[in-house]
Amino acid sequence: MELVAPSRTFFPSFVRALAEWGDAHQDGAGIRDAAALADRAGFDHWVDGLIAEETTPAAPGMVTCTYRWVVEGDEYLGSIALRHELNDWLRAYGGHVGYGIRPSARGRGLASAALAAVIASAAERGMPEVLLVCDATNTASRRVVERNGGRYERSVVDPDGHVLRHSWIRTGAHRGPDVDTVDVVGGPEPLTVGLQDHDPAWAERFAVHRDRITAALAGLHVTVEHIGSTAVPGLAAKPIVDIAVAVPDVTDEDAYLRPLLAAGYVLRVREPGHRLVRSPERDVHVHVYEHGATAIDDYLLLRDRLRRDPADRRRYEDVKRALMTRDWDDMNAYADAKTDVVAAITERARAATRP
Repeated sequence: MELVAPSRTFFPSFVRALAEWGDAHQDGAGIRDAAALADRAGFDHWVDGLIAEETTPAAPGMVTCTYRWVVEGDEYLGSIALRHELNDWLRAYGGHVGYGIRPSARGRGLASAALAAVIASAAERGMPEVLLVCDATNTASRRVVERNGGRYERSVVDPDGHVLRHSWIRTGAHRGPDVDTVDVVGGPEPLTVGLQDHDPAWAERFAVHRDRITAALAGLHVTVEHIGSTAVPGLAAKPIVDIAVAVPDVTDEDAYLRPLLAAGYVLRVREPGHRLVRSPERDVHVHVYEHGATAIDDYLLLRDRLRRDPADRRRYEDVKRALMTRDWDDMNAYADAKTDVVAAITERARAATRP
């Protein structure tokens, strides 16, 4: 199997493949008028257009795209497309990559091999992640994505009512070695703020900083979540809003840390797998991890459990109030002292999600 640029020389085998597809849509091929491709002149014109799309979008509102054909010798077996960026439609329903293998060539691992090669091409283009979207009922395509490291993110419903799975694959672009030490900028700080009754203004503060973060990281695939006690209505908390941000690659600090510092945040912690920046007022802490980090999963499990379970919410608040009767020379020591109760509540939350 080879991946090659679209070429007029494959016309005879492409026509045979087109007949196999019948009325079915061939994902990743860039076909907009299948009937025109059975004619040599129409096919040649279409091939020239596919090659041109690498630098010029096919139409206003579309994106540039690299097409590669899956071939063996002079036989066309399928197509795979790498869209260089996402517009609104692709972000919802199409993704960065589309591919299709002609029916007679399926079951040979061609799609997996082609996707692996295109992921490498995306890395060469400097794309840290690519979005793959497949129909939830297409188990073969789902396996192709998962074999290439696909990480499920969410499902959406398209205008025709089909459920589509969104998965992301890291390409390794810009990845470097992570730090292997813990650097706390400014050293330990005493705990100087106490618990306050829940304040709805905390959610408003989160919304303001969520918008600031997403604006600073525009063009980067990120998720932003309100975590910690200030995210739980009815729970007393220190008036410091904690935010979790997931980025494609925590080692690529140029992509996210530099923009966050430019947006006014101040670096506080750099440690393996995690960076912490905060507002100059120290009333907002922004925790940065990679997509898929277990720390974010645990934060969300704890938050959601506390939101819906009054008993665990009271239990957690009682522990915090007891700890606040002591003096703490290091805020991190106070956080560590809550480890047992946090772990217990998180495990109950995890157990509740198991089938």
